[in-house]
Amino acid sequence: MGLKEANLLRAGTTLLDFSGERVQPLGFITLPVSFGDDNGHAMSMVNFAIIRAKSGYNAILGRTTLNSFGMVISMPHLCAKFLTSSGVVTIRGDARQATRYFQIAAQLVVDQMDPRETQPVIPQEGVINVILGGEDTSKIINVLSYLNDKQWAEVIALLSEYIDVFAWSPEDVTGMDRVVCEHHLNVS
Repeated sequence: MGLKEANLLRAGTTLLDFSGERVQPLGFITLPVSFGDDNGHAMSMVNFAIIRAKSGYNAILGRTTLNSFGMVISMPHLCAKFLTSSGVVTIRGDARQATRYFQIAAQLVVDQMDPRETQPVIPQEGVINVILGGEDTSKIINVLSYLNDKQWAEVIALLSEYIDVFAWSPEDVTGMDRVVCEHHLNVS
């Protein structure tokens, strides 16, 4: 695109990446983005945060951008649709290419891992274990330790009142298709 760092708008913002790590953007830029097919097209100016990262993606479009186009996304069908004055535009993905890109992204993550830098599991600070319910139906939850007495009482009362609403195990999720709530990793 011929863009230079001088084209970026500087801001003292910190972002969180997908792993929860803090990332300092190089800057921000507004660029035109267009989508279309034989039925029409739409263009919108989109704000991008520019970061230095190893990724299988060139850009990630968020909900704000997708909503600005009025897009409806179907992940299982790798498809996006939106309405233009000329008709409905359909953008289709390629499952093989998507799988290839996923594998590239996954390999980038693996390449960044250093087996010598394993972190021991440390109990979380600032939480207290609380037992809710009776002897037969007791459930253990973690509550923040720095709540004042009134907040503590309100949280415990609320959780105790709605103890039957939470799914404590897979068996508690009734009436829902397993396909919706199960995730399988494609590991070979």
